[in-house]
Amino acid sequence: MPSVQDAAAQISADVKKDLRDSWAALGSDKTNNGVALMSTLFNDCPETVAYFKRLGDIKQGKNNDKLRGHSITLMYALQNFVDHLDSPADLICVVEKFAVNHINRKISAAEFGKINGPMKKVLASLNFGDRYANAWAKLVAVVQAAL
Repeated sequence: MPSVQDAAAQISADVKKDLRDSWAALGSDKTNNGVALMSTLFNDCPETVAYFKRLGDIKQGKNNDKLRGHSITLMYALQNFVDHLDSPADLICVVEKFAVNHINRKISAAEFGKINGPMKKVLASLNFGDRYANAWAKLVAVVQAAL
């Protein structure tokens, strides 16, 4: 696993552009896209549900206030990452803060990486292909390095 600094260094200008371009669509509807991302994670990787027992009945989707709240919080974390792409030192700071919550819940880098498949599907639903999913995977790799 690369260091968080090395992972952040992999965020090229082209990757930053792809992240920003796709974030414009993802972030335009944080609630629905966030719930779609989390719901897809739970459907595709049912073993991840065990990390989210506090959310209650996740099958309720956006009618579940706790799931909706977690999803919105996730989307604001992604926005924070995108907002700090031009400052690797600041990106690392916000990623490390985000990672603490996952470390406390004993979510490993490998477990966190399971978000890449659902992200690819949500991006595809917004007409963004593999190039954009790969850009998000590079950003996820920064978080994984912090875990």
